[in-house]
Amino acid sequence: KAKRNFAKSVNFGLLYGMGPKKLSAELGISQGEAKEIIANYFASFPTVKQFLEGIQEQVKIDGFVETILGRRRFFDYENANGMQKAAFMRESVNTVFQGSAADLIKLSMLQIDTMIEDGELDARMLLQIHDELIFEIAESEVERIGSRFVKTMEDIYPLNVPLECSMSVGENWGELK
Repeated sequence: KAKRNFAKSVNFGLLYGMGPKKLSAELGISQGEAKEIIANYFASFPTVKQFLEGIQEQVKIDGFVETILGRRRFFDYENANGMQKAAFMRESVNTVFQGSAADLIKLSMLQIDTMIEDGELDARMLLQIHDELIFEIAESEVERIGSRFVKTMEDIYPLNVPLECSMSVGENWGELK
């Protein structure tokens, strides 16, 4: 679990523009070690670096980025000062990833809501938090309905990589954390 948390911090941190100073604080390591981790990460995954740089170039040229479903976020890069430009670079990457994740969860919510409203499945959607959906389902139906929801979410949009979803079950939300 510690390795997973470490990898998660590095992976998501770098995707969202975390530098050596912040990474060192996050992981409790020296800035030198953080710089080495960053260099090794991008050496191991050069296409990730190219992808991130492509997003940032798009902002400079077009003044916007798009989510997976084509929603656009505009940035006035041309008239920005240095500090704003640096923020725009981070925010543009965040928008592509987080905005696309939001697109997919909303599509999932709409599809699942249709299944519920049509009377196909007896469940109530209670809450959405980032990439999680919380439902109320009869205990006897949890496996059947829950597996349908997981499948719906995994198949919600055609991607080049599998979208993996999981399900947790508890009497209340507090038990799931």
